[in-house]
Amino acid sequence: MPRAIPRLEYLFNPSTIAVIGASREPVKWGSIVLSNIIKGGYEGKVYPINPKAEKIQGLKSYPNIGKVPLEIDLSIIAIPAISARIPEVFEDCSEKNVKMAIILSSGFGETGEEGRRAEEELVSAARKASIRFVGPNSMGIFSALSNLHALMPTIRPQKGSISFVSQSGNLGVQMLSRGEQLGVGFSMFVSSGNEADLHCEDYIDYFRRDQNTKVILLYMEGLRDGKRFIEITRKTTKQKPIIALKAGETRAGAKAALSHTGALAGSSRIYNSVFKQFGVIKAENTEEMLDFALAFNQPLPKGRKVAILTRGGGWGVVTADACNKSGIEVPKPPEELLEELDKLLPSYWSRNNPIDTVAVRDPTVSIDILNIISKWKDIDGLIILGGFGEFYSDFLKRIGFDDFYIEMHREILERDVKKLIEIANNSGKPIFAVAFKLLDRSKMIRLLNENNIPVYYSPERAIKAFAKLIEREEYLKARAKGF
Repeated sequence: MPRAIPRLEYLFNPSTIAVIGASREPVKWGSIVLSNIIKGGYEGKVYPINPKAEKIQGLKSYPNIGKVPLEIDLSIIAIPAISARIPEVFEDCSEKNVKMAIILSSGFGETGEEGRRAEEELVSAARKASIRFVGPNSMGIFSALSNLHALMPTIRPQKGSISFVSQSGNLGVQMLSRGEQLGVGFSMFVSSGNEADLHCEDYIDYFRRDQNTKVILLYMEGLRDGKRFIEITRKTTKQKPIIALKAGETRAGAKAALSHTGALAGSSRIYNSVFKQFGVIKAENTEEMLDFALAFNQPLPKGRKVAILTRGGGWGVVTADACNKSGIEVPKPPEELLEELDKLLPSYWSRNNPIDTVAVRDPTVSIDILNIISKWKDIDGLIILGGFGEFYSDFLKRIGFDDFYIEMHREILERDVKKLIEIANNSGKPIFAVAFKLLDRSKMIRLLNENNIPVYYSPERAIKAFAKLIEREEYLKARAKGF
């Protein structure tokens, strides 16, 4: 069979696509996927294949792929598995030199012995036609570079530098949707399905070589080739972080994984050991996957010391506790910094870290405080708790301030945020923000996201993510020493 890596270029950057099983009925997957490709802005040639239609969604339809005028890079197969025609489709595809295929159809290895035999026939037919394929039981792919939304659901992921392979299609596409809410952008996504041909490590290896990918996300239920996974992972984590959520760790989860994608879940102890040895960052849940991915927009810290800036004492205490539990130090500021801060803050401020501004009402003070903290050379990062989102604007509105004052307050906040971005760009240290209005999508939060400053909605989530940056830095240091 042709090697996976060159072929994957035709998957994520195809010039020509055939949708086999394209439909005029809007509720069918062959219609929805075709619509997503067209509306997503893909600029290559798209050929619907349907023997009973002359036109579908404004495009000329062809009775079979052999009638298409050009060679095809990528074939998307959306015909039912029970038709038993997919092996024949591979024969037809070979006439047009198809390099890659995505099989959306389910009803194969995940259904039991009969389905596994049908899946083996698929693999055999693909080998004979020299075609590599995704799936079966896939929900498609996304490629930001090609504006290719070959997905079953109608989702428009935010573009970014994270590439994601998921052995669950539904979970994967929902994570793309959540990413849009949290400011997490994606470069590529693939729902790998049953992995009858291409396995998750093939995609990881491709993402490793891709210059637009900075972080790799992996949702996995099991492996077919553990030795190769270790080999690819070891190469990849030297260059880019892999954040993995391993599901099927309990007996119930392992049973569900087998009936979902046909994956053998394996021992969680073995997976944990492999992850630790080869620098894979383990997420315990779906929330952590995106939180950790967001963190890697920032530089890695050189050590474990952070400064915490807060408008209220309670949030500072909670954050300091979270730091302590994660092995992150919260050192006392040096006396020269305290003396500068004394000039800006009331005499009763704590003179400690967390630096509590005791809710001073002059919003211009925060800029001066940020400038002072930026001089603190012995810290490795900064956590800022609130003060830049819609929470305080909403508060001012509720207590009766007029629109003019609120708008002036927003202008000051925007200036503060731009100053924070400037400090972040110049410091070379990670800076995290915590917003207190859940899923705040105000202009200030968008500005932070657009400039790669991660925004979290609780200090505990921010600190867990910060700890993963430290884990990554310490892994790279140990690896450089030959450990």
